[in-house]
This record gives sequence, C-alpha cells and structure tokens, in this order.
Amino acid sequence: MPLSLPHRGYRVAVLMALVHMLAVGQRFLLSILIEPIKADLGLGDAAIGLLQGPAFAFVNGAAVVPMILLARTWLLSRLLAFALLGASVATALCGLAGSVELLIPARMLLGLAQAAIVPAAMGLIVAAMAPGHRGRGISLFTGGASLGRGLAMIGGGGLLALFTLLALSVAPWRLTFASAGLLGVPLALVVLRLVEPVGQREDRRGRMGAALRHMIADRAVLVPHILAALCGVLVLQALTSWSASLLIRMHGLTPPQAGFQVGLAMMLAGAGGHALGGVLADRRGERGAGPELMLVGLALCALALWPLTRAEELPLAVAALVVAVAGLSVAVANGLIGLQTRIPPALRVEGTAIFLTLVTLLGTAMGPWAVGLASQAMAGPTGLADAIGRVLGATCLLGCGAAWVAGRRASIPPLAGEE
Repeated sequence: MPLSLPHRGYRVAVLMALVHMLAVGQRFLLSILIEPIKADLGLGDAAIGLLQGPAFAFVNGAAVVPMILLARTWLLSRLLAFALLGASVATALCGLAGSVELLIPARMLLGLAQAAIVPAAMGLIVAAMAPGHRGRGISLFTGGASLGRGLAMIGGGGLLALFTLLALSVAPWRLTFASAGLLGVPLALVVLRLVEPVGQREDRRGRMGAALRHMIADRAVLVPHILAALCGVLVLQALTSWSASLLIRMHGLTPPQAGFQVGLAMMLAGAGGHALGGVLADRRGERGAGPELMLVGLALCALALWPLTRAEELPLAVAALVVAVAGLSVAVANGLIGLQTRIPPALRVEGTAIFLTLVTLLGTAMGPWAVGLASQAMAGPTGLADAIGRVLGATCLLGCGAAWVAGRRASIPPLAGEE
C-alpha cells in the first residue's frame, strides 16, 4: 500500500488507531483480571500494582528515546510490525506465568515492545497524510488509546466470562491473555504491507540534545507544566488499573460486569474528554490555555473521587468515574497541547519524546503501584477505596497547584529554538 497517495492517508491513520487501540488494550488487560489472578497466584495488591506500574512503565519509558533513534534507520512499518509481534508474545507469556516472578519479565517485555509503537506509528501517519490533514490523522491515533482502555475492560471481561462458562481445564484468565496475544499477529502482517517513502524522511540528528537544552532553559514554565501533566497521567493510569477492582469489591460485581461498566465509562468519557480538551484549547488560544484547562480537569477529578469511592449506589459511582475520566482526559490532552506552544516546531518531535519519557517513567509507573501499596497497607473491605481516595486525591491537588503556577508563568514568552 503506497503511502504517498493522499487519498490513502486516512486508511493509514485508521490502521494506526487500531494498532494503538490494541496496544493499550493489551497493556490494561491485567486490570480486569486482577481478582482471578490474585486468587490463583495468592498475590496482594502491592504485587498487582508493581505489575501494572513499574514492571511495564520503567522499561517502556526508558526505551522511548532509543526507539526513536532506531526509527531513523529502520523502515517504520517493519519496526512497528516487530513491536506488535513482541507485544503479542509478551501478552501470551503473561497467561503462562505461574508466579509474580514470571509475570514481571513478561510485563517488562511488553513495555519494551510497545515503546516502539508511538514513534513508528506517528512517523507513518506524518508520511501518509497530506500536511493539511495531519492533525486529524494524529487525533485518530490518540483516540485509539481511549478505545483501547474500553477494549481491555469490555473485551477482556467478555472473554473471561466465555472461558469461565466453557469450564476448560486451563484457568480462564490464562486463556484471556493468550487470546489477546493472538490479536496482534494479523495486524502485524497488515502493517508489514505498508510501503514507506524512505526518501521523505527528515534528518533529525542532533535535535534530541537541542530539545533537552531548550526545555531546561525554559524550566520556569515547563517544570510546573510537566508536573501538572504528570499528575494527570498518574491518576488516569491508576484509575484505569484499579476501577474494575473497586466496583467488584465495593458493589459486588463480577469481573465481566465491572469490565463493562468501567470500559464503557473509559471509552465515552475518555474520547469525549480528549475531544472537548482540544476544542476548548483552540477556542482559548495557545497562550495559557494548557495550564488553565489542566487545572479545571484535575479539579473535576478531585471532586469526583469522593462519590466514586464512597457512594453506595452503583450508578452514582459510575457517574463519578465518568466525570473523573473526562476531567483527566481534558487535563492530559492539554498537557501535550500546551507543551507544543513552548517548543519550536523543529524540536517538537524530540521534545514530545522527552515529555512522554518523563510521564511514563513517573506517572504510569508510580500511579498503579502507589495505590496498590496503600490498599495493602490499609487493608479491610474499604482499603482499596481509601487508597484511591487519598493517594489520587492528594495527587490531583498537587497537580492543580502545579497547573496554577504554570498558568501564572505562561505569559513568559517562549524561547527561540535551535535550528
């Protein structure tokens, strides 16, 4: 499929959205399988938090920049296909693990493989789309993440229910991992058919260092901005990881029932929040919109955490989850949107990579783990609810403070970039 034909650009963007949806779905599949895995392997919430956070995110975050460097020499379609196959193998290996010591390497392999997906997919979209349509192509790709969270919850819960009903000799959660792993194989074969216009690649050597120097020089604005975005990512990752277990423990749902409720909320509120965040940012203009909208989104989430963790009525708890996810999606989207206004166009690819590395290493890694550690320490029937309310509530407040500081400093003119 030649990428140079303009009318095929959207086909590539949709394919990359499917890739992103599958990648995020495989990453968060563990979230809907927490309770059966805990019962089968005898794990505590701290171990589950370790698997969801650091085991995946430390490797994933550390590998983002090397994968961007690799993308300069490899065909992007080939790199992306290998990433999909590696992620599929890692997902299947999670189903074969008999202990946390074996689950950790499988999650680390998943983090390593998926580190190549965003750089390769973004490169393919930029090559395929006409310049005037690239923004829409990228928005299709980022929207795949919200659908992926829903896929993990609804699809994973449905597979778990099916395999439980079949009463096979293999544990249903293991078969669910194996099935999710197989999904990446046909998608990888389709990606391999893409023909990348190698001659259109841009030589970006030396720009990673230039982007880092620029961000350090602009630290008065970027440090609080990135801290606010990091808090939003931390809370969103933790809610995605633990919301299904919260509904199971507090409202007596089965994993498939909880997966449907959480998955629907994640898809609708996540996609809607990202879209709303983009529209509001465009209407408010570039200067200062990012921090202000991050502040609003984080404040909405902080307010929603109380009914989410305390409401006895399931509809109220789910409605609170929708509000929290929508607010966080607005905040996370504007963390990335606002970053672009502080970085010169020639350095935005590398600046975004540095940003993603920081939020992955800290936000994605620490959010699920911190909640798991707190839940195990508090114990009791409401331990997880207390952990979510206290840990994530404090994080939202910290993020609000950082966003307020970033907004106050947003009037400082962006620095001129190195070319």
